[in-house]
Amino acid sequence: MPTPQITRRSLGATAAALAAGALTTSCGSRAARGSATSSDPEHTLLAGHTLAMDTPFDRGLHRFAELAAEKTSGRVHVDVHPNGALGSEPEQFQSMQAGTQDIGIFAPGSMAEFAPVMSLLATSFLVVDREHCDAIITGPVTTGLAADVEARTGTNPLTYFGGSYRQMFFNAPAAGLQDTAGRLFRIQPAEIIAESYSTIGREPTVVAYNELYNALQQGVIGGADNEAIFILSQNFFEPAPHILRTNHEVTIRPVMVAGATLERLGTALADLVLEAAQEAGDFERELESEEDDEALRELSARDGVTVIEAATADAIEAAAPAWRRFAQEWGVETVLDSILDVRPEG
Repeated sequence: MPTPQITRRSLGATAAALAAGALTTSCGSRAARGSATSSDPEHTLLAGHTLAMDTPFDRGLHRFAELAAEKTSGRVHVDVHPNGALGSEPEQFQSMQAGTQDIGIFAPGSMAEFAPVMSLLATSFLVVDREHCDAIITGPVTTGLAADVEARTGTNPLTYFGGSYRQMFFNAPAAGLQDTAGRLFRIQPAEIIAESYSTIGREPTVVAYNELYNALQQGVIGGADNEAIFILSQNFFEPAPHILRTNHEVTIRPVMVAGATLERLGTALADLVLEAAQEAGDFERELESEEDDEALRELSARDGVTVIEAATADAIEAAAPAWRRFAQEWGVETVLDSILDVRPEG
């Protein structure tokens, strides 16, 4: 995927105000500890995500850490904590707002309570393929979303990870979407996601990610969705071996930074960190796309697992009114129109 057209200016100016008070104190204390000796970094940035070590997200964030150190001649060190070590995604987002975490990777649905407009990027059947995803993250769509998120939360996107497709998987046979109507289906906690699933006959419910395997195994829910990489690595195919290849979401996962962190770095270092993030985004999206395709092939070859390509035209038509209603409610109809305008023809 091409590099997103994000500039230091597009990140906005609210970080200056956020740098006051408790934010300055907590962030400043980390900077002071980092500059204890001449060989130590001037700034240590605390970064986290909720996925396992060595996943594309983890490797992408470590690549960002390497590039940031390289481009700043060691003045900036990024300390990466995987596997939810810093908390759930909502907890990590709150930590960024409180000034105790600098950087995190978030699913748009996990940001819904803080910045609901970002949920547009995770709405079922809205983003149709990787080409469409490229056009979104390199164009004015993400610029408009970034401005809204910054105004609401004081955080900014550094870059975007993603590029894999989400598929639906069930613990009972399914030959197509029509067979899964009425099944209790685990979703991310966002209203627009819930409504878009309801329109196609699912019964959406929220289940914590670390409880998903057991919920499928025990029949508490009938299905869920995820990228093939994680259906495979988390062994979700064991309790739910019936996979519908719906490609209903192309993952777009913003790598967020606290505005106060950018202010603390100063313009010169912030520009270099942003440059590192954009390069890391290119690296991660290419890696994730490749591994996603390979994981789906591996799932298809496993005994007892069925992977069926599902027809989705009717589902796209049914879900469309939910996109429009929420875009109107949030005042971002122009953003939705921009997403629709860059859809590939055909």
